[in-house]
Amino acid sequence: MASFNIELSSKPVKGKKEHLLMLRITVNRKHSRVALLYSVKPNQFNNNASDFNCVRANHPDHKKINSYLHEKIAQVKEIVQSFEKDKKPLSSNLIRAELAKNSTIDFIAYINHHVASLLDENKIRTAKNYSTISYNLKKYTKRETLLFHEIDISFLGKFQASLLEEELSQTSIHGYLSKIRALFNKAIREGVIDQTISPFSNFKLKQGRPSKDRLTESEIIKIEELDLKPFSLMDNVRNAFLFSFYNAGIRISDILLMTWDNIKEDRLVYTMYKTSKVHSMKLKDKPIAILNKYKTSGESFIFPFFSDRFDYSDPMYLHNQLGAKTALINKYLKEVAKKAKLTKKITTHTARHSFADIARQKTDNIYNLSKTLGHSSLKVTESYLASFDEKAVDDTLDSMFN
Repeated sequence: MASFNIELSSKPVKGKKEHLLMLRITVNRKHSRVALLYSVKPNQFNNNASDFNCVRANHPDHKKINSYLHEKIAQVKEIVQSFEKDKKPLSSNLIRAELAKNSTIDFIAYINHHVASLLDENKIRTAKNYSTISYNLKKYTKRETLLFHEIDISFLGKFQASLLEEELSQTSIHGYLSKIRALFNKAIREGVIDQTISPFSNFKLKQGRPSKDRLTESEIIKIEELDLKPFSLMDNVRNAFLFSFYNAGIRISDILLMTWDNIKEDRLVYTMYKTSKVHSMKLKDKPIAILNKYKTSGESFIFPFFSDRFDYSDPMYLHNQLGAKTALINKYLKEVAKKAKLTKKITTHTARHSFADIARQKTDNIYNLSKTLGHSSLKVTESYLASFDEKAVDDTLDSMFN
């Protein structure tokens, strides 16, 4: 005889006070548990509900979640009836596996739930990345729902082809598909779906090699020697770019957020926006000269893209402002490149790529270079430098055949 119950997981969701709802399946006193899509706080859960309306009215989505619970119970009952009809052996693990295999869980809803959890943890950038996946899937299918089992090898191939038609880079497409795979793996770990329905055991992701345009030292000097109106937008953009280059390719998000408090005597000490790790480096003459230009601004921010007149404490507002200012700087970097008579495409990333490429030509110590770039490991640095490897090939040929 099979019985079913809804309960809360014993541990809260990471970074939240909510616990996942769990479906407990019992057959012959042996239990299996399936993680469900939603999580609630303990005071929003009624463990004595006889009709499976387990989420109390103090939860804003209690009707929707209770309806979902009823659907899951009905689905499990159908599985049990099917087993009994076919006289198949019944166990809680077999029911759990069949439930996961025939899951009708909406993948789009699963993404949105994941995004909500990321936002609660203030992981704004990652949440936006997953939101983009949801947007593109809905755009491709022209539907608001997409079930897990509908995403098979054929679907992934066609979705990938559609992204190529939109002229997305192979690197971007790889990123999209990697995130879809990550969500499938997460759903398998949580028991939401069975691993047999994942298409990624046979679907191979193609890793693109990102194009990392970089400048030579002579091209950096051309930008440095441009005659621009002091404190004009183009001049500020040029100065921010050079400040990044001369300080080991500091990311633009950190340049924008940098304040005078980050200057500690002859050192630059700041917390990286991307990794939340503290980074420290000695200031050399050229970045000090750039700093001296802005000392009398009266603002706490070094560069005049952010202002003390605005409150950046809201993580989403801050993320959006960083994106908007980065786009503005990239727009004017094109003009800087034209004035310097450079044919290469220059973006905020170019300063970092240029520093890394020039630095690796001048040092054999990849450990020091890794620390200078603020990478978490040597493996990250090696991967980052991989697209610069044609120089190593050229040097080897030159040394052999000169």
